[in-house]
This record gives sequence, C-alpha cells and structure tokens, in this order.
Amino acid sequence: MLGSRTPARSPGRRPARGSTRRSARSRLAGALAALPLAIPLAAAVGSAQAAGDLAPRAHAQSPLDQLGPLAGQLGPLAGQLGPLADQLRDLDPAGELGPYVTEALNGINGPIGAPGPPAAVDAPVTCRPTPARPRPVILVHGTFDNGANTLPRLGEPLRRQGFCVVAPTLGAYADNPARGGLDSIVAAAGPQLAGVIDHVRAVTGAPQVDLVGYSQGAAIAGYTTKVLRPGAVANVVSVGGYWGADNSGLIPHQLPREIAGLGLWAANLRGLAELSPGSPMITAWYGLDRTPFLPGVGYTLIATRGDHLLPPERSFVPGPGVRWVVTEDACGGGPNSHGGMVVDGRTHALVAGALGGAGGC
Repeated sequence: MLGSRTPARSPGRRPARGSTRRSARSRLAGALAALPLAIPLAAAVGSAQAAGDLAPRAHAQSPLDQLGPLAGQLGPLAGQLGPLADQLRDLDPAGELGPYVTEALNGINGPIGAPGPPAAVDAPVTCRPTPARPRPVILVHGTFDNGANTLPRLGEPLRRQGFCVVAPTLGAYADNPARGGLDSIVAAAGPQLAGVIDHVRAVTGAPQVDLVGYSQGAAIAGYTTKVLRPGAVANVVSVGGYWGADNSGLIPHQLPREIAGLGLWAANLRGLAELSPGSPMITAWYGLDRTPFLPGVGYTLIATRGDHLLPPERSFVPGPGVRWVVTEDACGGGPNSHGGMVVDGRTHALVAGALGGAGGC
C-alpha cells in the first residue's frame, strides 16, 4: 500500500531482474486500475495553466520526477503532491514505475502533446436532409474517442431510419488526431464543433442541425449550442452526458493518493479539466441565467442506472422543458456500464425517438 516502506535489502544483493520487472508490472496493474481517478489532478493542473501559473506540458517523461517540481505550483494541492512523490518513490525506489506507467498510457491512448489546429477531422457531409428528416444530425463523441468510432455505434442506427448523420473528431492533439476529447473545449473542441455546424448547414441548406453528445460530448454540444451557435441547433440529445452540475461527482474535489503519478500524464486532458465545477468554461456555459440550457432548444437527457460514472442523479440537470429519460424506466432495462450506452439498442431507440424517429424500445 502507499506509504509503506519497501523492505530493506541486504548489502550487495539486488533482486533478480525478472522479479523486479514482475513487481513493477504488478504495481502498474494496480495503478492503471485507478486511471479514471486521475481526473482531479488534471483539473488542478488545467486550472493552474489557465491562471498562468503553470506552462502547458508537451509529452510526459517520468511522472514521478515531475511531481516534486509541480508541488509548488498547484496552490491548494501543493502540500499533498510533495509527500505523494516521496511515497511513490518509496514504493518504487528503482525508478521503474514511472516509465512503465507513461509507456502503458501512451500505448493505450497514444502520446498527447501540442494541440491540433482548430479544424475538425473526418467529417465529410455525404448525405442530405429529407422532408421526413429535415435536420442533419451531428454526433459528438466522448473522451479518447473519435468520429470514426462513434459513427457505427450511434450513427448507423440513425442512418437506417433515414437521418443524415455527420461524425467529426473534436478536441484531438496534432500528434494523435485519432484521439479526440482531450484538448480544451473553449479553445478547441467547441470552436471546431461550431465550424462543423456552419459547414453542415452550408452544404445541406438546412437552417438548423440536431446534436447527439455522448459523455463529455454532451458538454461540448451543450456549450457550443448555448455559447457559440445560439439559434443554429434545434435539439440536443445527451447520452450519459455531463452537464456541469456540482453534484455530478465527475471531478472529485479530493485528490486520491493512489493516482498521483498517473495524474501528471492526465494533465494534458484539458477538456476534462474545464469540466471542474466553477471553471471558466462552466461559468461561461451557465452564464448569467445560471443554466446550461438555451430557451427554444429541445433537450433530452438519457441515462442508465447501470452507469456508475454518470448515472441519472449525476447526469440530469433541471431546466424548463428539459426531458429526462432513464433507460430502465423507459425500456424495462438498460446498459450496465457507461461505455455500454453507445452500443445498446435501447439507447439507440431512445435517441431516435428524441429526434423524431421511431423510438420504441
């Protein structure tokens, strides 16, 4: 456990190389299991960057080596990060865990570094609206995802009902364009989505579009609809989405001790950092009327009790005319995970119904 000391070694003896690697990999497995909890430190680093106290990083090197220097720059967390670095070095005196963590994370999600240009990726408009389906549908993916993955999961069921569907990749970094939802919503993903909306309207001649956002994509869709393109969006459908509520639990306020090393790699998740309650992005989104919703837009928020990241009580935010749909109540059952929502037929039916298609479960 963290905080415990590594047993003293006998003078002149070193553990066998194979056993050292197995031990490091065993510790890595436990660390990776805590990866979803790395978000709090990402939020802290993002806030520090926004305040100008911490320059954005390029590629992570050794997370353990960076904890100490960062400790003096992260305000309220400064008193925690230094001891955390010491505890992790006690756990990993040979210095092997940091590179393993970074290599594994980069292998899973690709290295992340400099932000990409403000243009969406792979969003061809090859369809046209019809009298029965007058508005194009733009899919907005979640963190680490992209349009190519989202189109077959959420888009094809809509296409089969005659919808014109477009699936861009938003918020990707230049050196890893296949992984979206990482860069800033305010500076990257939001303006990129606004550009896609403009392009789709120009190509199709449709006066308005509909947006379907999954997970973080719901926040990108909601922010863009209200702040960047008011009047251009008719309906927003949220699938397991985040709407900036203080009680969402997506960004815990306490830094879990177990994920200090991983959090530094996550520091480049600028889009997630902006979802911290009270961030400039949330403040701009909610505005003076203190709501994420824009009057005149139809909002449908879909959630499932099987989603332990954003279940209904964390995903739903009240608003005039906002429709809440719990899959278990509407369909007699639902997906059993956050990721399962985008591949579940019941979710597909509810999304189609919210957009005016056949919506029976």
